[in-house]
Amino acid sequence: MISINVYDDQREMKQHGSFEFPVAVYHYVMSDCVMGYINWHWHEEIQLNLVTHGAVRFFADGQQVLVKEGDGFFINSGRLHMARPEADPDSSYLCLDFHPRLMSSFSGSIFEEKYVKPYLAGDGLNHRKLSSRSSEQEAVLRQLETIDRLYRSAEFGYELKIAAQIAELWLRLISLSGEAAAPTPLRSHDTAQEIIRFLRQHYQEDLTLNDVGRAVGFSASECCRLFKRVTGDTILNYLKSYRLTRSIELLEETELPVSRIALESGFNGASYYIESFKKELRQTPLQYRREHRTVSG
Repeated sequence: MISINVYDDQREMKQHGSFEFPVAVYHYVMSDCVMGYINWHWHEEIQLNLVTHGAVRFFADGQQVLVKEGDGFFINSGRLHMARPEADPDSSYLCLDFHPRLMSSFSGSIFEEKYVKPYLAGDGLNHRKLSSRSSEQEAVLRQLETIDRLYRSAEFGYELKIAAQIAELWLRLISLSGEAAAPTPLRSHDTAQEIIRFLRQHYQEDLTLNDVGRAVGFSASECCRLFKRVTGDTILNYLKSYRLTRSIELLEETELPVSRIALESGFNGASYYIESFKKELRQTPLQYRREHRTVSG
């Protein structure tokens, strides 16, 4: 099962590739993911995706973008994002993550100062959908497929070939940046991350929206508005999803009864927990435990 592990500010823990070669290519099938989707996270790596089956709804910068098979989605460094399957739970996509320093050559180089830094810090290239019906965008998607083939072959010189492909791919992307979607104000992103951090630290408590508002210094209604703007979801929905994720860890790694797991995960009772679990994962907690149990005995 695929799980995105994050710190309290939603930054992903996993390093993509290595320091020497900060590139990684993944093939994600949504049904292989815990909860059936890729949950909220961010990372320093730039990400490029190509939907290979079905359709995937990507969330970034307060927007939802439906991407169908054959099309792609770009997410810049440091942007909070997530992905859900649309209709078909087996929807899948090819994912390329690469660190910006790969294109910088060395600190202070003209490559970094002219072609990298301005497009990471600016608002012109936060995210964008890539259509196979556009010749320039389709060329980016074909390069992603080429990188995937090179990455899997691991033949002599593949790192150099991938670096060259990424440099050309990046130039195509920044050339399209004038058409990028309008950014979400920085305050909204910062507040959403503060809310997420608070929820993750206090998920076991009986939280209210007023509690969240007091924690981040805004009214409950303003917190809801800002959070929805960035994530496309409500605070309470996010909290329930996070509680379910924590309960899954307990189901897999402990022998605690379901009633205890419900309380440990922040649910008021076992019946509501089981109902929420079935609605999200289409099976009961005990059925899930039998299929994914990792403790001995």
